[in-house]
Amino acid sequence: MTKKLDEYLSPPHKVLALLKTGHERLRQKYTALRVKLRTTENQVRAVTKSRDSWRVRAETAESELKLLKKND
Repeated sequence: MTKKLDEYLSPPHKVLALLKTGHERLRQKYTALRVKLRTTENQVRAVTKSRDSWRVRAETAESELKLLKKND
């Protein structure tokens, strides 16, 4: 069932070159995806932090407004 090396038609150096370029393309692709993922995670973290900050500011302003209306 296994073939001997001389039964293959493609020369080994071409097969190795093809495998090497395919491997390099996959590395580049997934490296780019990791960078994009990291960037997106950082952006989500920043937006969440900003949203929390604005929520605290809005709640503080609301409580101050209620306090002012209560004192009037």
